Amino acid sequence: MANPPKVPIAETNPVPASVQDQITLALLANGGIPRIQAAFRQRLDEAGWSENLRNYVTALFRSGECTTFFEAMEKVKERVGLEGRDGFEGELVVPRSVGEEVAGVVRRELEGICEVGK
Repeated sequence: MANPPKVPIAETNPVPASVQDQITLALLANGGIPRIQAAFRQRLDEAGWSENLRNYVTALFRSGECTTFFEAMEKVKERVGLEGRDGFEGELVVPRSVGEEVAGVVRRELEGICEVGK
């Protein structure tokens, strides 16, 4: 990218859409998005989150509580919302450590395509 966008890390206002578009295009062009997705998937798997989700959804369908994907998604979102309250970390809440690790991956990818301020 000839003139990499500058993105202040402590920006309180949303990054302008034009800058978001530049960043997205650059991440698509250099393979950053698949690397971020792979890192997130790997960390979730290592934390046992993917298996917990799979087991929960399987139980929803086997019990007859859900019969469609959309019903299951609503139940998952509801449960995640309930478990994520007041600092409680249930089996379907993405562990804080996973979020922190993946945030580091995202930052490294961003630093490779734009100037990230402090």
